[in-house]
Amino acid sequence: PGRVHFFRAVEVKPSEVTLQWSLPTDEQNGILTGFKVTYYIKGSGKKRQEYFEPTETRGVIYGLQPGMDYVFEIQAHTKVGPGTTAVSEEATPIWPPPPPEPNVMPKIVSRTSSTIKVEFANHFFSTVNGKIIAYTIIVTEDDAKDSNALRMPSWGDVQQYTLWPPYQVLEPYYPFNHSLVEDFVVGADSSCSTTKGYCNGPLKAAATYRIKLRAFTTPTAFTDTVFSYPVQTEADNRTLLAGLLIPLIVLVLVVGVALLWRRRRLAPFAKKAKHAKADAMSIADSEVITSRPVKLKDFGDHYRLMAADSDFRFSEEFELLKSVGRERACNAADLPVNRPKNRFTNILPYDHSRIKLMPTDDEEGTDYINANYIPEFSEALRLLNFELDGYNSPREFIVTQGPLHSTRDDFWRMVWEQNSRAVVMLTRCIEKGREKCDHYWPFDMQPVYYGDIQVILLNESQYHHWTISEFKVSRNEQSRVVRHFHFTTWPDFGVPEPPQILVKFVRTVRERIGNDPKPIVVHCSAGVGRSGTFIALDHVIQHIQKNDYVDIFGTVYEMRKERVWMVQNEQQYICIHQCLLCVLEKKEEVLELGRPEAHDNQGYDDDEGIAESGI
Repeated sequence: PGRVHFFRAVEVKPSEVTLQWSLPTDEQNGILTGFKVTYYIKGSGKKRQEYFEPTETRGVIYGLQPGMDYVFEIQAHTKVGPGTTAVSEEATPIWPPPPPEPNVMPKIVSRTSSTIKVEFANHFFSTVNGKIIAYTIIVTEDDAKDSNALRMPSWGDVQQYTLWPPYQVLEPYYPFNHSLVEDFVVGADSSCSTTKGYCNGPLKAAATYRIKLRAFTTPTAFTDTVFSYPVQTEADNRTLLAGLLIPLIVLVLVVGVALLWRRRRLAPFAKKAKHAKADAMSIADSEVITSRPVKLKDFGDHYRLMAADSDFRFSEEFELLKSVGRERACNAADLPVNRPKNRFTNILPYDHSRIKLMPTDDEEGTDYINANYIPEFSEALRLLNFELDGYNSPREFIVTQGPLHSTRDDFWRMVWEQNSRAVVMLTRCIEKGREKCDHYWPFDMQPVYYGDIQVILLNESQYHHWTISEFKVSRNEQSRVVRHFHFTTWPDFGVPEPPQILVKFVRTVRERIGNDPKPIVVHCSAGVGRSGTFIALDHVIQHIQKNDYVDIFGTVYEMRKERVWMVQNEQQYICIHQCLLCVLEKKEEVLELGRPEAHDNQGYDDDEGIAESGI
């Protein structure tokens, strides 16, 4: 065939380029079999290829490195061979990092009367728009106006204000040469003066601050996290002894009244802004690609391509999921009576898919629990025979947060009312010294009441990575058996290694419950990250038994429409691909689980002999 005409880039982004071309029919010289695009960084010998159908006149090259000069070459192909090469050169730009998820913020570790210690990690910001070259810390007193200016005030600049506005603590720096996590003490430098230049000066005692992280891809391209939750420095006893306690209280009251008046005055504007943001998110969500199926025979090559160049393609693909479903309402979760029932203030169930308990005594909020159904997927996917969700039931899973001590009665009420026969738990009750989930089941074989529901431990089998228990659950003289699958070795940060462990656990759960149409309750701590990973992997393993393709992207996309942040981070998203690769390459059996340790109540072995109603 002849040379391709008008070969050029029509859209250039940091990690992807859209190319366009044409080849007149009279210059094809035969039947086209396709177009091959070869691309490489200028001056580099490492080349890659993408292939496009003969009918296509444009295509997207993904996974490019930001800030590089690329050479693109295209050839038309017939059965005889390739045609003459056409060439185009483009430079990929560097943009500010994409905004991280709203729950990504510096973690408060400790505080004194003049310092606050924070912790942040190198995975807070995506590198899809360019490598992160530097970070800095921005501090503000609570309720001061936010600022995203490139040149921020210094500690010395804000000393003239009663309420410190946002200021920059130090010159941008890169802390992750030897560690993936950075601890930084705000206010550690007691030698600062009001002269020019950034300095990490001491904080005021008994004052409330918020802290955010700023990441740079160039000296002028940056993105901020949201501010942290408010944290108050400790009181200075010397100040209190000096007789300033009463003036401080008066000042706080005056400021409080002023802030209350200010908030009330601005409330209508805030509400309008919130609605405008929701509308914008809805528009953005409608433009997101919803499905990216991959043939099973190509999945190995697909995974290796996605993982190349420090997972650039995974980063790009996961970024497309960021805003999916975020415009959906969470009004029930935000009612004052329901707020204390949420483990996390930013992990709330969408109204359209939330579990509704049977109300008690017509009291407001008694129908609420932080949980969602994962219902049927869209009809468009179902027409493609894509039945990932609800293979055995339209509502195969219920996803919920790890119960609080105050909500564990509601948890068992949900299990009973939804007729669930299996609970999958993916967190330990305590991790790194913090409560992740209440111990909501009996410690031994003595009956325990949760509200009006009695739970008895029948038997328990302990394996290396998980524990499987059976409970007799009774209410009003009716009884059922509920199986409890507790994965106990999911690391505090990251995903199970090797991935075969998680594959084996998913298969174990599915083998034990079979095709029971009753919904499976799945939870971790927040009920989004680990829970979403488990459900997505279960879906795709079932799907590939009847189909010759898989769509992990589409699976996560549909899940996020039903509950916020399902499969919460990129590492979990990659883990699903790694697990599936183990399945397809038949490399599952590398884990030796050994014999279980168990103590059993011999009176009950399974569902047989248990009186049930409505089954």
